[in-house]
Amino acid sequence: MTVASKPGLSAAAYLARERDSQEKHALWDGAIFAMAGASPRHNRIVAGVLRVFGVALLGKPCQTFASDQRIRIVGTERYVYPDATVICPPFEADPNDEMTLQNPKLVAEVLSPTTEAFDRGDKFIAYRSIPSLTDYLLFGQDGPRVEHYTREGGGSWRLVTLGAADVISLQALAIELSVADIYAGIE
Repeated sequence: MTVASKPGLSAAAYLARERDSQEKHALWDGAIFAMAGASPRHNRIVAGVLRVFGVALLGKPCQTFASDQRIRIVGTERYVYPDATVICPPFEADPNDEMTLQNPKLVAEVLSPTTEAFDRGDKFIAYRSIPSLTDYLLFGQDGPRVEHYTREGGGSWRLVTLGAADVISLQALAIELSVADIYAGIE
């Protein structure tokens, strides 16, 4: 991510700026980061995630959102655009901005060389503070590989690493997803 402003910007100023912007930006501790375009491979994996989740959630109350959905990390002035998000009703909008939701059940990110450290580090730490979040998925670009973090009792998180022959079991959503189906046609 590329810094587009110096630290110190308020959430209100960010949201006003974002409403008028042609590009997407994340806000992190007062600094705005421009959201750069992704590689074709990255976008194909995201499309696979959205497709498989969309089918699995048909007829269920929870919905899948693409990377244009801004998420606020509750209790902070941090706003991000995950690659994919699942949110279950009631959809809770940020009190400062009706276009921003703040109660994701699941967040999925496709790892990129420029954002991998942030996705695994500070961003995951921040995501863990969201009370509604039960699952965090990291998708590799080098091949079918998924790191599935699940919230357990007491606030701890369990990691399971999955490959092409595996199934992602999402108990909080009562669905299972084939890793191979997500990566179908990408290899």
